[in-house]
Amino acid sequence: MVLKGTAANWIAGKLRIVKLLVNAKESKAASAASLKMIPAIIPYYKNKAQLTKCLEHLKRQTVEVEPFVRDNSVDNVFFTAAVNEGILRYLDSPCEHILTINQDMYLAPDAVAELVACMERQPRCGIASPLQMHPRRGDQVLCGGCEDAFPFGKHKSGPLAQFGEDAATSWANGACLLFRKKMIQEIGLLDRNLVFVGSDSDYCLTAQARGWTVWVAAKARGVHEHGGASGAVSDKAIDLLKLNDMLYFGRKWLTGDLYRSIAFEGGKLPHAAVLQIMEQLEAVKSKL
Repeated sequence: MVLKGTAANWIAGKLRIVKLLVNAKESKAASAASLKMIPAIIPYYKNKAQLTKCLEHLKRQTVEVEPFVRDNSVDNVFFTAAVNEGILRYLDSPCEHILTINQDMYLAPDAVAELVACMERQPRCGIASPLQMHPRRGDQVLCGGCEDAFPFGKHKSGPLAQFGEDAATSWANGACLLFRKKMIQEIGLLDRNLVFVGSDSDYCLTAQARGWTVWVAAKARGVHEHGGASGAVSDKAIDLLKLNDMLYFGRKWLTGDLYRSIAFEGGKLPHAAVLQIMEQLEAVKSKL
C-alpha cells in the first residue's frame, strides 16, 4: 500500500524528528566523551586551607576532574616547572584537555565544562581562561583577559556586565588555564626559563605564533583569592625571581638579545644591522 497526501507527510515529519533526536543524542554523547576526565594541575605551596577549598570546588565540577597536587612546600620548583611536571604526567593519557589552577582559585561548579564548551565553539582555541571574580564583590571581575604583558601583566577588570560574551585575548593569566592537549603536543611545554612569572603570557604568545588562539570564557567563573603564590620564599627572593623572569622575557620577545647570545652570527647583528637586513629582504620581496 502506498501512502499519499497527509499521511505520508505526517510519517515523513515524524521520521525527521526521530533523526534529529538521534543526532542530538549522538552529539550529546560525543560532547560527554570529550568531557571525560580532565587533569587539574595545582602548584601548591604551604597553605592547606586554600588547597582544601580549591579541591572542594574541583570535586563539585559537573565534569570529572582529577587533581594533581605538585607540592612545592617539600621541593620548591616554583610555578612553571610544577605545571610542566603535571603536563608530562598526563600527556600520554586519553584526556583531551589539561587544566592548571592555582590553590587560591575556587571555580564555580560548571566552570570547567564552560571552558571546554568555549573551546568547542572555537576550534583553534588552544588556551581558555575563566573570569576571575573578586572574593568579596561578586559583581566585579578581577581578570577578564589581559592586555600588557611587559614589564608586568595588566589585566582587564570591571563590572561583570562588561564581560557578557566570550572574547579573544592576547594572553590569559595563569591562575587558571585550560589547555587543549593537541596544542601542547604541537608547541611543547611552558618555557622553564620563566621560573615564576611570565610563563603564562609567553605560552599564550607562543601558541598564537603557531596559529592557535586564546579566549576568555564568559560563562566560566571562579573566585581568585590571591596570595597563593606557588613558592613564596621571601619578598626579596620573589622580587628577584620576577625581575629575572621579565628580563628574560624582554630578551626573548623584544630586544633580540636571546638570539644574539646563542646564534653563530648573533654577535655580528646589532639592532641597526638587523633593521637594515630586514629592509633589504622586504625590498627583494616587493620585486617578486
